[in-house]
Amino acid sequence: MNKHIFSVAIVATLMTALVGCQDTEYPTPSPATSPSTLGARVLFVNATPGSTPLNFFVSNVPAGTSVAFGTNTTYNNTPVGPIQLRAKAASGTIGGVLGSADILFRAGTTNQNNFTAAANTSYTFFVTDSLNRARPTTIGNTDPGGPRFLNVTDNLAAPATGNAHIRFFHLSSNAPAVWVNVLRAGSTTPVASFANRAFRAVSTGSGATLVNFANFTPIAAGTYNVEVRTGSATGPVALTVQGVALADGKIYTLYARGLVRGAGANALGAGVILHN
Repeated sequence: MNKHIFSVAIVATLMTALVGCQDTEYPTPSPATSPSTLGARVLFVNATPGSTPLNFFVSNVPAGTSVAFGTNTTYNNTPVGPIQLRAKAASGTIGGVLGSADILFRAGTTNQNNFTAAANTSYTFFVTDSLNRARPTTIGNTDPGGPRFLNVTDNLAAPATGNAHIRFFHLSSNAPAVWVNVLRAGSTTPVASFANRAFRAVSTGSGATLVNFANFTPIAAGTYNVEVRTGSATGPVALTVQGVALADGKIYTLYARGLVRGAGANALGAGVILHN
């Protein structure tokens, strides 16, 4: 009787071992058929006059090298959640108030938080201000002065057929508030206007009167002149940029850069970012 039980146990053990040695069956892999919604995208712009070309980093991963004043990177993919954003001189140091320190993203004047990237969202980060912007003296302020980041969220929904999308930001640190008109050549009637834009402002008003400057404005594709006025929509013309081509289906950010009475590359001018 004991021999019979022992034989059965041996057979059962052998059968278990044989089953365990069989190859595991896995489902057949198939490629994804739609974009992942688990990532975000970031684009950087160097809008600090007099700055050396900058290298940008997202959580210490390079995201653009030798980005000169008035130019920008393409979009870089990044994980969602907290990310650290940093810019450093491509060679030498940042200089000015920062000296050899890097430019770090700060969520507020009294902290130094990581930026939190949302899934399936695109962002533009501008480095603005002058190299010698003074450090604030308010108690608890962690802002070291010098260049700093400014961020906006990008809605990259495709324009309607025959249209482009545009928006405008004022990034000239010593210029007053501006009114921007976009006109067809030979016309004095704007086809798009951006009213009373202050330096680094990304919105105005609140509640029902909120205007978000990050939103894009549709405009018929074509070639336009852009005039920047001070004081009012009919005030003195501070800058005119002629022959700005806006292509069908494309998305653009226009921004004022440089300095009033600036010389050479640092003169008051306009930058254009193509987002798609």
